[in-house]
Amino acid sequence: MKHLRNFIAVIVLIGVIYFVTNYVGDIQKQVGVKGASTSRAQEIAGNITHDVGTQVDSAKNQAMHISFSDVMNYISRFKRVPQDATAIKNYVNQEVSSFSAKKKR
Repeated sequence: MKHLRNFIAVIVLIGVIYFVTNYVGDIQKQVGVKGASTSRAQEIAGNITHDVGTQVDSAKNQAMHISFSDVMNYISRFKRVPQDATAIKNYVNQEVSSFSAKKKR
């Protein structure tokens, strides 16, 4: 479960980085930074870039420590999800049928 959480964190961080690198400049141009000096805005942007870089490095290190067996466990678990869903559906249908049969008596 910990590895799955780390994997999801890596995916989210990649999305954040993509968003920051592609859209922050456009949003800043459209909205504008009113009342803030250019140096202050650059300082804030530098802090954000540093924080994102630190998080990416951390996520990359975590991703590098995921073992092949962990990946195979996740894949095998995801293959069982449709079977689990079918089992739950069958169980609910049986319970509903059983409940309906008891009510008819």
